[in-house]
Amino acid sequence: MNALLRAVDRLNQFIGLSVCHLYMICATVTVYEVAMRYFFNSPTQWAFEVVMVVCASAWALSGPYITMRRSHIAITVVYEHVQGRAKFWLDFVILLVSIAAMFTFVYALYDPMVHAVSSLERSGTSFNSPEPLILKTLLFVGALLYGVQLIVNLIKHVTGHGIDESSELPGD
Repeated sequence: MNALLRAVDRLNQFIGLSVCHLYMICATVTVYEVAMRYFFNSPTQWAFEVVMVVCASAWALSGPYITMRRSHIAITVVYEHVQGRAKFWLDFVILLVSIAAMFTFVYALYDPMVHAVSSLERSGTSFNSPEPLILKTLLFVGALLYGVQLIVNLIKHVTGHGIDESSELPGD
């Protein structure tokens, strides 16, 4: 069981650390678009769609890694005042609600993703990129990985394993 939990952690860490570089691609494309538009009076037809797809892809695929690290932004007004077993149960309930919400999201994303893939859905703009196909697929994959990571976090929470601060995962 620990090997499976660790494999999910490693997969999500690999994906999360890999997609962080996509933001630099977005910045580069944006600078290129601004230069072409304002210095050469030759705006691109593709920059906006590329930046949107790349940023959204990075966002969708980084969530499971952030969840693995428990690095999400949190509202801690109540959480900071809870101690001991109450904190354990609060975390437990938060994880259960998160799992239910994420798998509801996965369920809602499935049909649109299947339709986009089966019809090779395109944006319909002048660039006519496969943006809807890419985004719907990556949102589904990201949400599924996120839900699986939440289950892993729940198992670790219940068994008392949590995040190992001396983890051997690369990038720690």
